[in-house]
Amino acid sequence: MKNRHLARALTAGITAAALSGLVTLPAQAAQTVTIVDPGATPETRSLFSYLDDVRGDGILFGHQHTTSYGLTFTGADGTTSDVKNLTGDHPAVFGWDTLILQGDEAPGSANNTTEQNIAALSEYIEKAHALGGINTLSAHIENFVTGGSFYDTTGDTLRAVLPGGPKNAELNAYLDNIAAAADGARDAEGNLVPIIFRPWHENAGSWFWWGAAFGSPGEYKELFRYTVEYLRDLKGVSNFLYAFGPGSGFGGNAETYLRTYPGDEFVDVFGLDAYDNTGSAAFLDGLVKDLGMIADLADAKGKVSAFTEFGVTNGVGTTGSSPEQWFTKVLGAIKADPKASRNAYMQTWANFDAGQHYVPVTGDALLPDFLDYAADPYTLFASEVTGAFDREVDTTPAGPVLHIASPADSARVATSPTTIRATVQNVDADRVYATVAGAEIELAPGDGLWWSAPWDIPAELLDNSTQTLEVHVVADGVEVLTESSSVVLGPRPTFGPGVVDDYEGYGDDTALRAEYVSYGANTLSLDTSGTSKALRMDYDFATQTYTGFGKQISGDWSAFNELALWVQPDGSGNKMVLQLVAGGVSYEAYPSLEGTEASVVTIPFVDWRPAPWDTANANRRISDADLKAISQFNIYVNAADDGTGAPSGSIVVDDIAALPGVEPPPLFSDVPPGSPNFDSIIWLHDQGLDDGYADGTFRPTRPQTREATASLLYRYANATFVPTAKRPTFLDVPKKHALYKEIEWLASEQLVDKAIPLFLPKAPLDRSSAAELLWRLAGSPEPAAPEAFTDVPSWHPYGTAIAWATETGIIVPTSATRYGVLKVVTRGDFAGYLDRFDHRPSPLEPVVLTDFADGAQGWAPIDAAGTATASGGTLTIAAASPDGGWFGFGPSVGDWTGRTELRFDVVSTTGFDTKAALQVGSSWTWCETAQVGWISAPTDDVLVDLATLSAECGAQLADVKKVNLYLNAGTHVIDDVELR
Repeated sequence: MKNRHLARALTAGITAAALSGLVTLPAQAAQTVTIVDPGATPETRSLFSYLDDVRGDGILFGHQHTTSYGLTFTGADGTTSDVKNLTGDHPAVFGWDTLILQGDEAPGSANNTTEQNIAALSEYIEKAHALGGINTLSAHIENFVTGGSFYDTTGDTLRAVLPGGPKNAELNAYLDNIAAAADGARDAEGNLVPIIFRPWHENAGSWFWWGAAFGSPGEYKELFRYTVEYLRDLKGVSNFLYAFGPGSGFGGNAETYLRTYPGDEFVDVFGLDAYDNTGSAAFLDGLVKDLGMIADLADAKGKVSAFTEFGVTNGVGTTGSSPEQWFTKVLGAIKADPKASRNAYMQTWANFDAGQHYVPVTGDALLPDFLDYAADPYTLFASEVTGAFDREVDTTPAGPVLHIASPADSARVATSPTTIRATVQNVDADRVYATVAGAEIELAPGDGLWWSAPWDIPAELLDNSTQTLEVHVVADGVEVLTESSSVVLGPRPTFGPGVVDDYEGYGDDTALRAEYVSYGANTLSLDTSGTSKALRMDYDFATQTYTGFGKQISGDWSAFNELALWVQPDGSGNKMVLQLVAGGVSYEAYPSLEGTEASVVTIPFVDWRPAPWDTANANRRISDADLKAISQFNIYVNAADDGTGAPSGSIVVDDIAALPGVEPPPLFSDVPPGSPNFDSIIWLHDQGLDDGYADGTFRPTRPQTREATASLLYRYANATFVPTAKRPTFLDVPKKHALYKEIEWLASEQLVDKAIPLFLPKAPLDRSSAAELLWRLAGSPEPAAPEAFTDVPSWHPYGTAIAWATETGIIVPTSATRYGVLKVVTRGDFAGYLDRFDHRPSPLEPVVLTDFADGAQGWAPIDAAGTATASGGTLTIAAASPDGGWFGFGPSVGDWTGRTELRFDVVSTTGFDTKAALQVGSSWTWCETAQVGWISAPTDDVLVDLATLSAECGAQLADVKKVNLYLNAGTHVIDDVELR
């Protein structure tokens, strides 16, 4: 593939070559473009023109962090990349993220100062530009309220960072760092490097704190507008094009896509983010519709459109998948559609590590397909980007702009006074004033972005009503601009325990919509046709297969046993879905939409089940613990699976509440909730292992017989066994015995000793025999320590099993000093043993993270103070004087649950005292272990004790993203880094 450009030249004519950029097109007279920043640098204007022209002639390939992470090189230097090593060319588009500024992603470092991270981002942008690439910058911004990551959706953070919010200053400080990085990125002549900035992306979902569920569309629009105005107008950033990318899955519906669109004055690029692990016709059809839709919008509004994020879901590494011919299928679908093909670039995500990477590398099943994708003349790489930054391009002067920054459209104002803020630009205003509820309020210009004034709201208006706030701009005695927003006044409705909503407290549709988020395309309104208010959802399936609405809720519902709601169905034959998020799990129930007769629907919690897509919790049932952690309630309507449902409809709901109802009868009449081993007995039943007795009892205190244990373990192991021995193994279990097969299976699997002639099938099982059975079933693992009970002497034949069973918590000793060897095991006891046995942590075998057999395997210095070079199956680390430094890699195994040690061999060293720093969890927290102690000579057993991590860090070992080791100045040769 090194000669891919020659291959193209041989297979494509000169016309195709010219279109794809291999031949420089004739110079054209200066053109004029309309962009967000009319004062943008000449290079930035040129980039917009170039992106617009390339649409339909080819699609630029982009890769996030292409020169700061990779699997085919070590020691990131801002120029080497997996894409270059695999295809012979760099990507045309280089992606970066603001996480670099926090030190959470390379080339940033947690050990750097903010200033150093800003400089590192600027440097890598400069290097990408020098390679002929186009730079983009996305923003995954921390939760300023909680201190958590961008995935932490608590704290009402979107509203908190808006103008006047308690965390607006923190947002400003963050934007200051972005502005500094933009200003620091300059080419060899000192000109600012153009950057496509994509803030607040994927807002149509709710996985980020700025997502759809956490603010009204008007509030999100103001967040986007504020970001642009702060950077452009207050910080003077002049090398940004601004991209709007709300996500994907819009079914080609422009209205849904534009729900949170901040306006033509604030967007240069329409973006779409979509991932998939199927390559199915359904995915490709939906993708083409959405890409065609944003291309149409770009044409209509004088913008550029782009596939701003794409890739195989979870990447193509060990944690992802390899859908056949995925890259060429996606490209083929785009090329084949005259609209979808009019997108300037498509950018995939980063090659973080072997577990998660998005560009295939050697050994990945999708590498040949990606190389075919890269060789296609329609995909453009860095060497084919010509004339992107040197065009003569003028800009249209900015027109008059007015928007109300606060209160934002559809926002709620709960108390008085509040502040009215309005942005007025490109108008020489004599006067700016607001009118609301019969009052006229003069606004005054300030030092910042707004004209503003306090608004003292009369107490009688704080009644959950909606008022129209208008701002008027007067110039030369003439009103030249007017803007309005709908504002809901008064505290949001409150409800009693268990009540989701009764809809009586909403004054109008605006107040209702301020509390609910719509999923997909639908219209929510207050229905007042009956004796009380209700919520009405009008929907259609012209461009979607499901739609719905929801709200954030909270409370302890453990005292309730059912959920009830009034429903007026639409007779559509479609599928209604109630979804309750409890204990972090989405539970669902499905009332019928047959008929049109309204009724109260009551669904006991025992009948709710996890959502079908949540296969990890498929057997889970709502528990009291779940009901103590309620977080969200949603209602969806799905198109009928068989296509027989109506294409559109309307449902009306009211009085949604959890009720005490009737306490459900216990599954077994003699095992009420709260009784010993209750959860384990229910688990045993749910697994289909024990249905109790015909009279509805379980008889938990009845002794567990040895033959019943054989039968239960046989079913638990899902065994299939045909006895072939001529003679029974045990004298007291003849072939005619009802459980002969099961008991013979025990013997054949060596779970019991065949040397003992009697099995004693009717005898009760004792605790020592129970331990021995489960220990052997587990594979006879070695316990961490010998038995330590007064009734278990050292010669006891089951001592090892007892030690293992007690240290794993499967069987609890009868006291601190006695195990209770001969105590009879009841049916309830054994249900508990088997439940805990089933849920014990899996045995953890040592895992080799890196053995350097085929190179440095991702190891690199974290800063410039050293090198990491692989040779002969070892890694030589040269740590610079005087202080040494950190060297790290992305682990091939990210789940370190239950791991206690990181070990490696030292082949030679000048001496060091190491410790590890791990980046863990959704908050990307850095944690450090204790020092190991001085290592002065070769050794095959350096142990970094993970148990020395803080409890907070140890709890996040299921998600280890990066691993760094500190090494003192000198030269150190290491090998075989293992996780144990």
